[in-house]
Amino acid sequence: MLQVLSYPYVNTLAGNSMLSKSEKRLIVGLRRARRRSKEGLFLVEGIRTVDEALSADFEVFLCLQSPKLRDTGKGRKLAENISERSVEVRNVSDTELDTISDTANTQGVLLVCHEPQRLLFDLRVETSSTFLIVDGIQDPGNLGTLIRAARAFAVSAIICLEGTVDSWNSKVVRASAGAIFHSHIFSEKWSDLLVWLREHSVTVIAADAHGKDIGDFQVSTPWVLAVGNENKGIRRDILEISERVAIPMSEDVESLNAGVAGSTLLYLLTSNRSI
Repeated sequence: MLQVLSYPYVNTLAGNSMLSKSEKRLIVGLRRARRRSKEGLFLVEGIRTVDEALSADFEVFLCLQSPKLRDTGKGRKLAENISERSVEVRNVSDTELDTISDTANTQGVLLVCHEPQRLLFDLRVETSSTFLIVDGIQDPGNLGTLIRAARAFAVSAIICLEGTVDSWNSKVVRASAGAIFHSHIFSEKWSDLLVWLREHSVTVIAADAHGKDIGDFQVSTPWVLAVGNENKGIRRDILEISERVAIPMSEDVESLNAGVAGSTLLYLLTSNRSI
């Protein structure tokens, strides 16, 4: 089984009260990756995304609600769901939530959740396992798209290497459309990942414009697909141990963005097995 370590915070009192200045400073600070890493917390915004986090039983540190949440049926249902849980709730005005939020149009709800702490070497590798390596992707939308695709195509885990945008960035969380809460995501150094790959004899496949046509490529599991930085591509260390594959495209199209290319390759690589 995959070991998940949680931070020691225990919510012993559920109730509604006003947001303190220190709590507000904390939430605003969590927009920055360094503060998220220090606190082990991240932000979840929007009715659908908050609902996904709760359905996946993510540990909630704090919940902010404003009157706007009850403007829709889905919002009222979510508010009832939250009230039935042992969650610390802070009531704020719509205006205050707008000033705290990282989104242009808030939906009246924000969660502060604990980041799950996972250990790569506890990840179980089966003969049918498939994985995704994200190497240096900077655009939150691209990473969110890849997380969503990995979930759709039953990829076992996602491994983000150093230099990749923080997977718990609120823009990544939103772009994943909730898939991030149902995915096993790891942040690793290349040196540690290389040891793990060799230990489990995982075939490494690299998305590369000069690689073999994916339609002519035969692969057996377990495998891992590596998708690289939008401009620099995949690091040389990975390319040197990889089977390189490319997506055939019309001559008048120079390239696909990392999210689209990676998602397409995941589909093609997994289409010959049962999802």
